[in-house]
Amino acid sequence: MNPTSNYRGAVVVIPTRNRAQLAVNAARSVIEKPVDDAWVLVSDNSTAENERRQLETFCTTLGHPRLRYLRPPQALPMPAHWQWAIEQALANNNASHFIYLTDRMMFKNGALTELLDLAAVYPDKVISYNHDRICDHTRPIRFEEYEVTEKLLEVDSERLLWLTSEAILHHGLPRMLNCIVPRRVLEQIGERFGNVFSSIAPDFNFCFRCLDLEPSILFYDKSPLFHYALDRSLGASGSRGESTPELDDFAANLAVDSLNRNYATPIPSLITATNAVFNEYLIYKQETQSPRFPEVNLENYLRANAAEVMEVGDPELRARTHALLVQHGYREEIGERSTRRRLHSVVHKLKNLGKKTPAASAREFGSLDEAINYARTFSRGNVSSWTWGADALQGRELPVETQVG
Repeated sequence: MNPTSNYRGAVVVIPTRNRAQLAVNAARSVIEKPVDDAWVLVSDNSTAENERRQLETFCTTLGHPRLRYLRPPQALPMPAHWQWAIEQALANNNASHFIYLTDRMMFKNGALTELLDLAAVYPDKVISYNHDRICDHTRPIRFEEYEVTEKLLEVDSERLLWLTSEAILHHGLPRMLNCIVPRRVLEQIGERFGNVFSSIAPDFNFCFRCLDLEPSILFYDKSPLFHYALDRSLGASGSRGESTPELDDFAANLAVDSLNRNYATPIPSLITATNAVFNEYLIYKQETQSPRFPEVNLENYLRANAAEVMEVGDPELRARTHALLVQHGYREEIGERSTRRRLHSVVHKLKNLGKKTPAASAREFGSLDEAINYARTFSRGNVSSWTWGADALQGRELPVETQVG
């Protein structure tokens, strides 16, 4: 660690709502391996008394000096809760950096130390990273590890914004839940907009604010964490067309009705994770008139949404949503074997993006505990000298070998 750095440690914020055991697992992934310069703030937005009691009991009984449990004065919608939590973290800790770890995520052993070492060397930069996943909503349970280069790249924000406009939603986009962020950046966003998080999807709301204000970010092409509990994920459940308590609760707290949820997009009534991302992109573009945000490639937008619609399990919903895309101009080419394959062919034609797409290897497990133990203890990623993910960014490589083990 650089002793002259302005780095002063990091607060890991864990926002949660009615998922006590998941939040416990997330907190344990930080505190079970002692990190002297990391603190944990569990922000409990639960409405179920048993969930609140379970999580509070864990935090208070453990008595860990770097673990703090807080609750907002009343239950809040997700964006408001994320905002309340960051206000508490900024006001009650002198740390220089902040990380959001959702309750469905866990750090791999030793990975947080790597990130903090990087932040100490590059204290003024937002550093984003990828994450692996455990697919536990189907059987057998699979742990998917993505190819990585372990390179640290400085990436122009305009490059990430252009990729987004072309419907290439790169995993390096800084969504707060996949990056470590300097206090300076959070304070600048708060000063300009009156808050750090807002809108419908606070992760991508933060992302596009950050990319407009910061000329570049760093992308660490590695997966220091993983996510799981896909049957309780808002985005994953919505993509599959499934109704879950979490998804119903989220929808009930929206300030807009379901037909206008993604009101800034070409198809406001289209409920996909992809459309939610474009909603945040276009809200920001329209409200700020920022010249850094290119016009959206409509053909790629339609095809990216169509690729997601293919994952919907309910045949009737899948057909209805596909028809909605067709109504708005989507056309599937004759003889096309799959929308996803067509989307990849579009990506391949884009300048300088190479010839590979992100690849993942999968291991199967008989239980979730086995998968989590492997993911935390043994997974190291598929290290490659080159990956689509790193090449697509056209970033400038920075040294990492002297900072992280």
